[in-house]
Amino acid sequence: MDNFIIFIGKDLEGVVPAEIQVIPFGYFDTPKGPFELTAAGAGEVIDAFDSQKNDMVVDYEHQTIADPPVPAPAAGWIKKLVNRGSDGVWAVMEWTEKARQYIANKEYRYVSPVFLKRKSDNKVVRLINVALTNQPNIDGMVPLINKAMVAAFGPRNENKEETHMFNELLKLLGLAEGATEAEAIAAVNKLQTEVRTNKDRTVAVVANKAVLDTLGLNAGATEAEVTGTIMAMKQGSSQVTQLARQVTVLTNKLSEKEAGDIVAQAMKDGKITPAQKEWAEDYAKRDIEGFKVFVAKAPTVVVQGKVITEQKPPEGAIDDTQVQINKLCGVDDKTFKEFGPKEQG
Repeated sequence: MDNFIIFIGKDLEGVVPAEIQVIPFGYFDTPKGPFELTAAGAGEVIDAFDSQKNDMVVDYEHQTIADPPVPAPAAGWIKKLVNRGSDGVWAVMEWTEKARQYIANKEYRYVSPVFLKRKSDNKVVRLINVALTNQPNIDGMVPLINKAMVAAFGPRNENKEETHMFNELLKLLGLAEGATEAEAIAAVNKLQTEVRTNKDRTVAVVANKAVLDTLGLNAGATEAEVTGTIMAMKQGSSQVTQLARQVTVLTNKLSEKEAGDIVAQAMKDGKITPAQKEWAEDYAKRDIEGFKVFVAKAPTVVVQGKVITEQKPPEGAIDDTQVQINKLCGVDDKTFKEFGPKEQG
């Protein structure tokens, strides 16, 4: 029911819309230049309207902004603006009796908005007023009375079948049998307003079948059900992410411990010196398997079974590392002491 209006009565010429389209959604080329109403722009237009206290006028043929000024009687007053998404911005109307007669007799068929747009991108940002006209600059505005807006209830003949249909409709509208057509029209208009303005009563497709199947929900699931399910899945995802971080921290700690242990063992086995410890730990953390291969193939450079420290040997003594190096090079201790490097005092 959100996309059409049901009109009930013997004479559809007498029907006047309670709401009208004032700015269509999207991009348009007009004789006065292009413009575009975006979702953000519709929000700006409505916010600007809500910020002013006076009702906005709907006049005849833009007489309100005529130059020089001319008498500009109101055809009606805009009481509220509604964002209809892809259908654009609509206005809740209070018509004058004269305007109602013009519209009902189809003497005026369209409206023409006056609005502000940014020069930089032609985006609409504010509605100034609206006029009744039969020659709008915007091609594609929804007519004031449109066949597409009239449901299958045409002029109602007085026969039993259609009387029964009308009575069934009254029940759906919450009216008693025997209610007048005017009461039925008022009930329909009220229902439309509630559907469009009360989110709690809006029945709309909130997700397609593929999304609902993924969420494990049935067709026709409410917005609350879809939102709640997504939030639950998001919460679960958050917990999984947190757990993964904890596992990563523990894994890094275990890797550091394993690297430290294997480096300490390599020093104990005489495969590396204290000077190589920092390099070895970094290598082991980055590639533990590669470091294991290095240790397996590296020659022993210090006395096995003894961990070398960085403490200097007594004066005149040769440290264990140098002893092993001298042996590998075929140099005896006496020759090394005599011809080896001397410490600077």
